[in-house]
Parts: sequence; C-alpha cells; structure tokens
Amino acid sequence: MTIWTPELSTFEGPLYLKLVKAIEQAIGNGELTPHTRLPTHRALADRLGVTVGTITRAYGEAERRGLLAAKVGHGTWVKGNDAASDWVIRNEEEGRIELWQNLPVQLDRAAIFRPLIESLAGGDLNSLLGYDKEAGRGDQRQLFVDWLGEQGIAGSEERLLFSHGAQHGIMLALLATSCVGETILCEGLSYPGLLGNARQLKSQVVGLAMDEEGLLPEALEAACRQRRAKLLYLTPTLQNPTTAIMSLARREAIIALARRHDLLIIEDDVNGLLPETPLTPLVNLAPERVIYLGSLAKIACGGLRVGFLLAPPALRAAFAQAMRLSSWMVSPLLIELACKLVSERQVMALIAQQRRVLTRRGELLRHLLPGARWQPGSMHAWLPLPEPWRSQEFAQAADALDVGVASGEHFAAGQFAAPQGVRLSLSQPATDAKVAEGLDRLAGLLRAAPPANSLL
Repeated sequence: MTIWTPELSTFEGPLYLKLVKAIEQAIGNGELTPHTRLPTHRALADRLGVTVGTITRAYGEAERRGLLAAKVGHGTWVKGNDAASDWVIRNEEEGRIELWQNLPVQLDRAAIFRPLIESLAGGDLNSLLGYDKEAGRGDQRQLFVDWLGEQGIAGSEERLLFSHGAQHGIMLALLATSCVGETILCEGLSYPGLLGNARQLKSQVVGLAMDEEGLLPEALEAACRQRRAKLLYLTPTLQNPTTAIMSLARREAIIALARRHDLLIIEDDVNGLLPETPLTPLVNLAPERVIYLGSLAKIACGGLRVGFLLAPPALRAAFAQAMRLSSWMVSPLLIELACKLVSERQVMALIAQQRRVLTRRGELLRHLLPGARWQPGSMHAWLPLPEPWRSQEFAQAADALDVGVASGEHFAAGQFAAPQGVRLSLSQPATDAKVAEGLDRLAGLLRAAPPANSLL
C-alpha cells in the first residue's frame, strides 16, 4: 500500500507546522478522506527524512486543531464527521454509571401525570384523537404564550408552533430558512443534534471561538466578513457542553452583529428555565430574526416529547409548510396533556424538583472534581483535562471503569479544534449516590498517569 507522502517544500515555517499545513490541505482537497489512517510516526519520519519527534509534534498539533484523531494501539486517522451517529441514549446497566447524556432527573412523574391523564380521559377525548392543523389550536398556543410570558419570554399566539421536542424544532428551522446546503455558524463546541441535522441536509457547519460567556462577538464578526452565511445557532443559557451563560451585554452585541450582517438566529433555550434567575432571551431583543426553541422534554418529562418554537412573522408560513412536510402535526392529545401540565402549574413544580436535585449534585461535583465547570441549574458540567490527557483517551479510560462520559470531539463543529475536555451529565444517574460514585472514579482516573502513548 502506498504511504501518503506530502510535499513540504511549498509551505513555510518549522517542519512540524509544514506537515500540519500539508495535512490540512490534503483534507481540504479530498486527498485525505475521513477515517483515512495515516502512516505511523516511524514510517512517515523515514519517508520524509525527519525525526520521529517532528512527526509526533505535527500529529499532536493536527489533533489539537481537530483534524486528526488518535487511539492507543490503533494509530492516527483523519477525523470523520459522524460523531453524531454515536449520539444515542444509553441506559444504565448494573455496575455501570452513565454521565453520558442530558436526560431529565429521574423523579416520580407518574404522581403528577396520572390525574392529568384521567382528566383528559373524562373529557371530549374524541376531539383529541383526530388530525388537526399543523400549529395546533389557537387556545392551546395562547396558553403557552401566556405561560412563557410569565417566565419572561415574549411571544404571540400567531408566532408559536408546537414541535416534537427541540430536536424536531432544529430540523424545522433549517428547513424553514432554506438552509439545505448552506453555511451555518455556531459555537465551536455545539449540540451534536444540530451537527447531525446539518450533516443530513448537506449544510456546512462553521464553529466559532468561545470564551467563558460563549460565542465571541469578534469571532462572529470575522466569520461574517469571510464567508456568506444566513443562520447562526446558539445556546446562550447553560451552553452545551461548556455551561457558559451569556451576559446581557454579550447578547446585545450578538444581536447587533446579526442585524448588521442580516443573520437569522436559532436560539436553543431548552435549558433556559433551569437557572433560578434566567436572563433575557435573544428572542426578546430581536423577535424579527430570532427563532426561539424550547421543550418540555428536558425541564419536565422526556417521554412527553412536546416542544414549542417562536418564529419570526416573516417565516411563519415557511414553518407551517416544514411542519406539514415533516410530520403534518404534533399529536393533539400530547399537546393537550402538555397544556394541562402548564395550566395547572405542575410544570414549575417539576422544574423546582430538578433544580433541587441538580444543586445537590453540583455540590458533589465541586467536592470531588473541583476543576470542573458547573453553573446552578445545569444538567451537565464541563471537565477540562490536564496535560497530557486527550479527551478520547480519557473517555475510553473512563469507559473501562464503567463510567460513560462524552468527549469533546462529539461537540466539535466543523473543523473547530476541540479543547481537551469531557462533558459530565449530572442528571442522568438515578441517584445522588451513583453520581458520587461516578465522579469519584473519574477523580481517581485523573490522579493516575494517562496510558503511555504507543503510537511511536
């Protein structure tokens, strides 16, 4: 088999950076396709007449930039774009602890839902068992708008549609804005559901630089000057996976840039009601260009699968068309059950219960893994890894200890260089004790030396 041998003389800089640039160029022009295995450090060093250390340094830098992935004992290969295909719900098994996915805290929801379901069964059930319009009934939409208004989220009955959760809302937004094959801007680390949806629609995702508040305005400004994009996807509150929360000033700066460059914004606010004091959502600042997504799945009940979105008036007809083409409608029965949950104020009781559980688990995290980042109300935490750990290595080592975590690569948007870190979902385990045990195992792993790199 022919060994890939780059020509380095056309590049400038130190030898290792020349090789990094060659790798980047080869990936860009299709010479190196996703999942292509690269030569071993020794083989490529001999081929190029350089030291093994030069190859090791170049591969390490290319991995840091998100171009390559490496696995102990299996070599180095070009990163694929299919991390989202691994994004599946993992159920906990005996002896195993999943800190893998942001699922609602396990509560006794049956005690709340049973009387609501009985009330539905005693009413005009037949009216809820047929087809309905794609947006649901006007009184149902108004009830949700009133409830959102009480939470500080401004909307109107005409702009609200129901969806099958926020994931479905993302797909509706991409279809309604005609983003098939277009460029989508987002935070450098972003929700795998968005990345997977964009990939299905052949859209190019460009991840932008972030800080402790999330997306950097200057990174957005630079991206808008360099390329044509029509859509920006953001999670301003409890960003997934970093837990960042944008200040009001940052939100206003992002809105100003969106107006200047005529960008539409998808505001994913599935976690927005979990903090005790939520900040003003982007949709309040620019209702004419913000598509607001929310869902009861995370804050109340995953099995209900009822989400809601607020569409800019100019896109209302396009969203209705996208709904008809994707699923025709959301079940009237489920919408009515969601309305009862909201109208009887039970949804706020479920949110309050989750907050209490997450607060306890946040304290466990601070005690056992003080280096992790967590914000009150967040279902997850972000754990930066010390050198020389790599996120995939750490996730594999945690898996060997029967602890599931999500490595940073799952969230890397496009060619964004994911920092070495893992996301820990505090909401998924059934008990605080299991959370504590999982965090303790991870703390022990951090105290131990990483596995020796056997790629040389």
